[in-house]
Order: sequence, then C-alpha cells, then structure tokens
Amino acid sequence: MVSAMQPFDWMVIAAYAIVVIVIGLRAGRGRQSAEDYFLGGRKIPWWAALCSMVATELSAATFIGTPQKGFGGDWTYLQYAIGSLLARVVLATWFISLYYRLRLVTVYGLLGQRFGRTSELTSAWLFLGGRLIASGSRLFIAGLAFATVTGTSIEVAILIAGGLAMAYTLVGGIRAVIWTDTLQGAVFIVSAIVAIVVAVRLAPEDAGGIWSAAVDADKTTVIREFFGQGTSLFAAIVGGFFLTMATHGTDQDMVQRLLTTSNSRRGGLALVLSGVANFPVVILFLFLGTAMWAYYRSWSGTYDIGETEKIFPLFVLKEVPTGLRGLIFAGLFAAAMSSMDSALNSLATTWVVNIRGRVGEGQEGEDAARVATTQRATLGFGALLVAAGLGLVFYKRAVEGAGGQQLDLIDLALSSMSIFYGGLLGGFVVALLTPHRGTDLSVTIGMAAGGVLGVLLFLHPTPLMFGETYVPWVYWILSSATVAFVIGASVPKPEALRD
Repeated sequence: MVSAMQPFDWMVIAAYAIVVIVIGLRAGRGRQSAEDYFLGGRKIPWWAALCSMVATELSAATFIGTPQKGFGGDWTYLQYAIGSLLARVVLATWFISLYYRLRLVTVYGLLGQRFGRTSELTSAWLFLGGRLIASGSRLFIAGLAFATVTGTSIEVAILIAGGLAMAYTLVGGIRAVIWTDTLQGAVFIVSAIVAIVVAVRLAPEDAGGIWSAAVDADKTTVIREFFGQGTSLFAAIVGGFFLTMATHGTDQDMVQRLLTTSNSRRGGLALVLSGVANFPVVILFLFLGTAMWAYYRSWSGTYDIGETEKIFPLFVLKEVPTGLRGLIFAGLFAAAMSSMDSALNSLATTWVVNIRGRVGEGQEGEDAARVATTQRATLGFGALLVAAGLGLVFYKRAVEGAGGQQLDLIDLALSSMSIFYGGLLGGFVVALLTPHRGTDLSVTIGMAAGGVLGVLLFLHPTPLMFGETYVPWVYWILSSATVAFVIGASVPKPEALRD
C-alpha cells in the first residue's frame, strides 16, 4: 500500500473544496437584507437546518476523537447522547418557542429585554469568548489530522482550513453556512462508512468476528457503572444534558440555524431530530475505532501507532487506497469547515447585533451597512479563531514537553465548551424560570461569577476545597450554572418592572 498522499487524492480534496466554495457563493448571491444575512429570511427548510446542525455538531473532534475513543477505550461515550436528547426536548418545548415569539436575531437579546443592556452585553461577551475557545479547539484537531497526512506543520494546516471557511462565509452569510453544511454532513458520513468498510476488509475477522472479539475484550461496554466518575451513566447524562442545554439553548452558533426556519415548531423539530441522529452517528464512529483496533491488535507493521490521537488519520494515510483516501480526508475537510463557518457567522452576528447595537428592520442603506459591518467582523473573528487554534498547538507541545499525557481529543473539545457556558446557562434560567427575580446587575454578576468558576475548573479541576478530588468536566457546567443562577435570582425584580 502506498503510504503517502497521491496526486489523485489531492485532486479529490481540491474538487470538493471548489464545490463547497461555489455552493457558498451561490447561496449568498444577490442583495441580502440584514435578516437574510443573519437568519436566511427565516425561509430555510427545517430539514436543511437539521442537516446543518448535525454537520456542525459532528466536527473534527467527532471525526478524529470518537474513533480514538473506540480504538483505545470502550463505548461509554455513547451515554452522553442520552442526556443530550433529553435536553433537546426541553429546549424545543420551552426555549425555542420563546425565541420565536420575541422575534430574536440572537438569543442574547432575551436578557436585554428581560433585565437590561449590561446583562445582554455580558452574555454576548461570554459567548464570544466561549465560542472562540471551543471552535479553536476543533480547528486545532483538524489541523493535527491534516499535518499527520501531509507532513506539513499543524500551523499551516490551520491557516488553510481557516482561510477557506472564511471565503464563503464572508459572502453568503447563514444561507451559505446551512447549504454548505448540508453537503458537508453527507460527505462526512460517507467518508466514515468508506473507512469502516476498508478497516473491516483489512481486519483478520469479518464484521461479526470483530464484534465478538471486541465484546470479549470489554471494548463495547456502553454503561460501565451507574454512579462514579465522569464515565458513569449518571455523570454522562448530567454532563450531556447540561452541556446541550448550554450549547443548544444559549450558544448563538447552534441556536441561529434553528431561528432560520419559518416557525418554532419546525425549528424544534430540527433540534429534537438532531439528537435522535446523534445516536447512529456516534455508533458509526465508535465502531470505526473498534474496527481499527481489530486490525491493529494482530498487526506487525513498520510504523508507530503509539499516539492514539492520530490513529484515524494514520490509518487512512497508510492503509486506505488512493482515491478513497482523498474522499475520507475530504470528509475531514468538511468537518473542519462545517465547524468554523457557523462559528464565524454567529460570532460576527453577535458582535453586530448585541455589542454594536440592536438590529431592527431599518432602511435598505442601513441593512447594507449592517451586512458590510458583519462581513468585516467575520474577517476579524476568522483571524481570532485561527489564533485560538494556534494557541492550542503551543498548549499541546507544552503539555507533552512537560511529560504530560496525550490529549484526549473529545474531552478537550467538550471541556473547552464548559468554560463560559455554565455562566450563560445560569443567566438564561433566571430569565426563563423566575419572572419576579433578577436584576440587570445581579444577573450580570452571576454570569461573570459562573464564567470565572468555569475558567478555574478548566485550569485546575482539583479545587482546593475538595483536596485531591478531581472534578470531571461533566459537572463543570452544572456547577457554574448553579452559581450564576443563585446569584442572579438572589435579588427580587423591582416592583416598577413587574408585569
């Protein structure tokens, strides 16, 4: 087997990149109002919003990190999908319908209407910081895989992926994001299926034999214990529930595409079905990791497979035939861009709508000015996202240089989202569940305190108050959301502002 990218592989990847850029540019052609650019005129089909959401959720972290779980561990990661689905039902029932009734462009306008300008600004800034870190981690993971394949530096790979995603997002707005993500989600899934077929054909057993061997080796366990550390059923459901409540209820990156449909029923349907789709997709990538384990457990080759974080790109590079190799890495390319394009659009939208000022109907000239401002913001946030990805490159090297463990890519991606989102969730819960509690100041302080706690847990997950007890990331959002809620709801709403 040829163990290097061939010209035909690069042709497949280049052709795919061109198709994505053309679709993105065509989606954004013609004059767009601010509502068109931000929300697609609220005319996006629910199934397209669903496909876009699935594609964004299944980022490079899923494409590389989930097979890493199946290869080096077991299937306990699937437990998180249970809590995630429960959260989507709650969000579709209460949150999304309220967002539509208020005709929000971004979800942070809810806090502005409910409490005041300061809490709106605080929530927007928390989102900007959290999304830059979370999407930067996904860009880093994609860059890691590209560097493994091409032999180039991770830095160059990050710059290329970031630049291409900026190109079509800049012109097309949310419509470009949704329609390119729909294509990219399909390529993503097809690539995984192709990789599984190759792995099964190479393994000494057939698919049934692989499964039997994996069961005997205790590698297919989904529920290992009901209570315990971060991999127990209880911890996974709690972590999956609160992480999804935060990401799909208060993160503009996820919520924005749900607001592009014609009504809340369709947006809620897309949200719930994305949770249902999460199960087969996660199973697909876990089985891919298990199939690679079956192949490599009796393997006596000549290259090093010690770094499990690189196992999937290494397998594709060394074992997959030319052409199919290009298709699979086009899937990785899709995963990287589908995460970055939506992040860019939501970051720029939040900057223009919430930080610079609210967006209303406006005149045609005002719409054009807002769109132009959003495009400039897209460039700025593109540079910041690339910088965040590069920062994680240095973090990885520092950890490994100090003799630290290999990075668990899925845990990195999920824990990075837990830093600021707990504080955000706490503020939103005050707004939605306590109609007579909370002021602009108390909610602002609560969200800020929740954000600080999230940072402390990320940097030092063994708080002094607990001695040497490690606090798994699955409890970080719950902890910081509780702090934000208690502080935010501690002050009664002024009588003059009560309904």
